[in-house]
Amino acid sequence: MELEADLKRLKGFARRADKVAHKRDVLLPKWLPIVTEYLAALNADDKGKQHVNDNPIFAYCTVWLFDIGDLDQAISHAFKAIELGQPMAGSIRRQWPGFIADTVFDWATLQAENGHSIEPYFSRVFKRVVNDWKLPEPVTAKFYKFAGLALLRTTNGDVKPTQVGDIARLQQADGLLEKAASLHRHAQVKTVRNQIEMRIRALEAYGSQESGSK
Repeated sequence: MELEADLKRLKGFARRADKVAHKRDVLLPKWLPIVTEYLAALNADDKGKQHVNDNPIFAYCTVWLFDIGDLDQAISHAFKAIELGQPMAGSIRRQWPGFIADTVFDWATLQAENGHSIEPYFSRVFKRVVNDWKLPEPVTAKFYKFAGLALLRTTNGDVKPTQVGDIARLQQADGLLEKAASLHRHAQVKTVRNQIEMRIRALEAYGSQESGSK
């Protein structure tokens, strides 16, 4: 009942920034310690994991951690929620894998476009997308595409194969983009793959000239 009251109060905020601030300053300090105790109890009693009850407090705190940008703790808790079979927070009609994938992808896109690092969070989720989660092909494809483009970005976030001088890195990027295209025919990677091919040819030609001049 207390959680329901807090959720109702949260809906009363009109601005997203105010909601985020309330989650960060009020709700998480109030509820997250309960989640920490819950997880500690499960870790202390492995048999207890076989009788895990639905824990909406755990689910909501995990979502709120994503909302406030604490990805380290959010991803860890979300992976644990999947492991325990915890349902998604009641207000969100999504499954955990799809929610995690989309949330981290949006975050990584913004980081990359501004020349900021996407690690370690993108790779943590990309590994699950590739190996564990059966997400729709377009979703998996966009992760492969993003991973490939990340290898081609300059320090200011622009995708420029012409600025990459490492053939192995270019080939790795092309392999990821090829995988994206095989998963989703509208992945739109043809242009950048052509640029990669041209860049590799240019580097190989340059290397041949260097060898010939010695």
